[in-house]
Amino acid sequence: MNYKWFLKTVDLVHPLMNQIKNHAFIKELSEGTLSAEQFHFYMYQDSFYLSIYGKVLGNIATQLKDPYHSLDYMSFANGTIEVEKDLHKEFITQLKGFKAPEKSPTCSLYTGFLTEVYQYDSIEVSLSAVLPCFWIYKEVGDYLLSIANTNNNPYQKWIDTYGGEDFSKSVDRAIEITEYYAQNTTPKVREEMTQAFLKTAQLEWMFWDSAYRKEKWPV
Repeated sequence: MNYKWFLKTVDLVHPLMNQIKNHAFIKELSEGTLSAEQFHFYMYQDSFYLSIYGKVLGNIATQLKDPYHSLDYMSFANGTIEVEKDLHKEFITQLKGFKAPEKSPTCSLYTGFLTEVYQYDSIEVSLSAVLPCFWIYKEVGDYLLSIANTNNNPYQKWIDTYGGEDFSKSVDRAIEITEYYAQNTTPKVREEMTQAFLKTAQLEWMFWDSAYRKEKWPV
């Protein structure tokens, strides 16, 4: 398949991707020096996020016309639930000395955006809106595998989850399906897909940043 839409869209996101890789959260995660409190905050926000993300993936699965595409997205939804359970068990139980935070403004914004897109936009736009989470986590996971301090890094389990071959297969399939829909729609909808992808990519950066700051509601 010619990944014309995806490659063109990703090219627009490369500067932002570099900002994510160079963010202090990612740098300290790779070194194993990120504070336990910051990671605890992140894990809770990720749990809040994945609970909605998994539902959106499941809803998308019901709207896809190709039964194989539908099965893939249902598998993605179930996989998201399993990852949430495994990582929650691995890390949040270890970090139970910290008070559980409430859902942050950025997490609320991100999950609200995904829900809104699914409810009010086309299936093509919904597919593009959920894709950055797949792609960016794969990029970050592979990047961390290449640079991380693996000597007693307390976050190695997290790094291993998103780097490597298993997660890569799911990402590749999500890209392939989204590209198929991009190639079989109108130029107007393709542009809407691109804008949705760019918006959720920005929200990914904001998510890392908010976790590093342990973001609170200002009022």
